[in-house]
Amino acid sequence: MVVHPSGRAQSWADCDADVREYVLNAVQAAGLTDSWVYVHGSLAMGCFYRAKSDVDLLVVVPETLTPIERERVARGFAGTAAARPVLGDLEMSVLTAAQARTHEHPRPYEVHYSAMWTDAILEGRLDYDGSGADPDLAAHITVLRERGVALSGPPPAEVFAPVPYDDYRSAVMTDLQDVMAGEALLKSPYYGVLNACRVLAGGILSKEEGAVWAREHLPAVHQPVIEQALSCYRSATPVSAAERDTDGHDWDTEALLSFRDWVLTQV
Repeated sequence: MVVHPSGRAQSWADCDADVREYVLNAVQAAGLTDSWVYVHGSLAMGCFYRAKSDVDLLVVVPETLTPIERERVARGFAGTAAARPVLGDLEMSVLTAAQARTHEHPRPYEVHYSAMWTDAILEGRLDYDGSGADPDLAAHITVLRERGVALSGPPPAEVFAPVPYDDYRSAVMTDLQDVMAGEALLKSPYYGVLNACRVLAGGILSKEEGAVWAREHLPAVHQPVIEQALSCYRSATPVSAAERDTDGHDWDTEALLSFRDWVLTQV
């Protein structure tokens, strides 16, 4: 097992000044300063680790955006990515007020941005003529309503319609199946292990909280890989983008596949 020094777990209320400044500057660059902006995920739940974590945002605008406005938003976020102070990027979706207050599955949205889209946005390869729909929003909105933080606008539960449990569970299980399929867990081990722990624990938990639960409840044979995954997640040791999924070191393939097979029998 690789032992790391622990990084500081952060929340929006006490995050490093450069992280806060980056988020606010990105919102401004996207022309969304008059919108309602919400943080969910690790930065809302007090387990943001700057060497590993992404920043998760949902933004609500009053009306449907024009194609020009959608492109401006996407380029605003993509353009600030190169100057971000942490390895993880923003993951952001913009919804209209009507999309937020009306449940559909998958939920429609106006604009989405994440690291995987940066090059396509900056190179002008995306079509902004229509809105999209994302099944993952069922999980994001559920977390936001329960544990999110409003940077501007009313409390999340007053803005976003509740998500039926079956749709939330569908979104969570689809993500789990993706990270457990084939040899996917070998390519992204600490995320996959922690995500599985969170799903098995149930409730609206962070990956870190899921792993802490798993320490007490999962079979002893799987504890070493759980401890390794949690240690990697909490690590303050910088890694490159290419090393991020594995934390820059080898993992026990047999232990990971054994964990994967056991998890699939449980779900």
